[in-house]
Amino acid sequence: MLSTTDNNLLTQVGPGTPMGQYLRRYWVPTLLSEEVPEPDCPPVRVTILGETLVAFRATDGNVGLLDNNCPHRRASIFFGRNEDGGLRCVYHGWKFDSTGNCVDMPSEP
Repeated sequence: MLSTTDNNLLTQVGPGTPMGQYLRRYWVPTLLSEEVPEPDCPPVRVTILGETLVAFRATDGNVGLLDNNCPHRRASIFFGRNEDGGLRCVYHGWKFDSTGNCVDMPSEP
């Protein structure tokens, strides 16, 4: 029989937990490719291991999976526009490609 402490250690998988850190070292299937809409369609939310992520299909057909929050000001990327090869944050317009790289910052020199 597990103690409450041991049970929590093995079952809590959120960010910053020991089991969560362990599981993040491996590939974890989140959804089927068919579940992601056509290129340049609105993104879909995915929750895995206690984190909310956003999946989208870029113009070239590649599927991207990003953190729900833009790294710039933490605005929700879910409300962004899926356009021309990436997902654009509606707050300041930063655009991220399907690999998670920021490819456009309109207000930056």
